[in-house]
Amino acid sequence: MRASLRGLAAVGVLTAAVATGCASAPATRFYLLAPLPAGEKPRDAAAEREPIVGLRPVALPDELDRPQIVTRVSATQLHLAEFDRWAAPLQDNFGRVLAEDLAALVPADRVLLFSWSRETSIDYEVTVAVSRFEGTLGGDCSLVAEWTVARRRGRDASTAGRSSHTERAGADYGGLVAAQSRLVGALARDIASAVNGLPR
Repeated sequence: MRASLRGLAAVGVLTAAVATGCASAPATRFYLLAPLPAGEKPRDAAAEREPIVGLRPVALPDELDRPQIVTRVSATQLHLAEFDRWAAPLQDNFGRVLAEDLAALVPADRVLLFSWSRETSIDYEVTVAVSRFEGTLGGDCSLVAEWTVARRRGRDASTAGRSSHTERAGADYGGLVAAQSRLVGALARDIASAVNGLPR
């Protein structure tokens, strides 16, 4: 009987320890990239209709394809934030925000995310491949991407570019995500400039 009581006491201590550990675990925080602030949308007064822009899925590095927010510790080491996570897959969130930014920056009737139907007449098709999109808390946040814009109607034309931008990140993950949102906006400005430079 005494051995049984000692066993029950040990189980009680273990249960209390587990409960205390669970109670003290920090709450998980979830984040989303944000589009550029709303502004006056540019229009092409000479055009009979505004063009339609199609954005293909944005290619991201494999190390960013995870729910945890990734920050850089050194040239060879990354940190995955267990309690600071993306509220949606980063590839989807990045593409959606980039499309919203482009819609605000180019005189387009619509900016569509792939996939669109065969009947949709895409005027400009945009592809983006991101090679870097992370930063350091309290340091810098960087985005490096290569992109192409192809004219799909009328006179065929295309242009390509490479964007490299840096923003100062905040000391916490909220500040880091805000900096990354500004980086997506900077990329959108580069692509919008290319779209506006192609023939209508």
